[in-house]
Amino acid sequence: MNSGKRKRSLLWKIQPPGLEKPSYLFGTMHVKDQRAFHFQEEVYRCIDECDAFALEFDLKEANASATAEAMDLASGQKLSTLLSERHFAKLQKLFAKLTGMDLMLFDSSQPLLVTNLLTESILSKDRAVVLDHQLWQYATEQEKLTLGIESFEEQLAILGQIPLEIQLKSLISVAKNFKKFRKHILKMTALYEEGDIHKLHKSSRKSLKGLRKLMLYDRNERMAERIYRLASEQSVCAAIGAGHLGGKKGVVKLLKAQGCKLKPIHK
Repeated sequence: MNSGKRKRSLLWKIQPPGLEKPSYLFGTMHVKDQRAFHFQEEVYRCIDECDAFALEFDLKEANASATAEAMDLASGQKLSTLLSERHFAKLQKLFAKLTGMDLMLFDSSQPLLVTNLLTESILSKDRAVVLDHQLWQYATEQEKLTLGIESFEEQLAILGQIPLEIQLKSLISVAKNFKKFRKHILKMTALYEEGDIHKLHKSSRKSLKGLRKLMLYDRNERMAERIYRLASEQSVCAAIGAGHLGGKKGVVKLLKAQGCKLKPIHK
């Protein structure tokens, strides 16, 4: 295995300075597609070893009504009027074909929600729950302490800061170039299977464009600081979106900068 491949992993052992018991960092994908679950048993073993398990936010804090409210457009706004008649008709046809639902059901929803539903339609739904929730469920069954790295309110606040104009532009682009979008999502899934966190990061960064600071860099700094703190308090298996791991401003590099030793774990 060459040095490039050795550094390619979704699962990392973290050794904070001055502590004997290690913690772990795992890059997840928020999907039900079986291809994302290939590291599941290894992560289970890491959870078994640790005192605590942490996701990006504490699922016990999740508030369905607050999430639904955050996904609603401002009063009086409708997708059918925000988009041109031509764009809406094209999107409505595509949405019905892929999801089996009428887009009018989501006429008062943020464009981001519609984009997410189209993304979900591309991937298989082999499992009952998404990967990160499956890991949380396992940690709960093992009676581990379950924690959040960010708060639920922080995550909702980030969603609220994504400009409507950018969401609409992205949704129009998906509808106009769906084959290209589908290819991108399938490529991301293949990179995830390979554990290539650096290419995943590059692909995430490219797709985020003007939202990199909000969605990627600021969150990387916050998550790295909090994972370090959690790992200093007890051994923890922390699971975050895989796109946050790699790159010069990624969580792996940021944890190393705080004095942690990180070692990739391979299947």
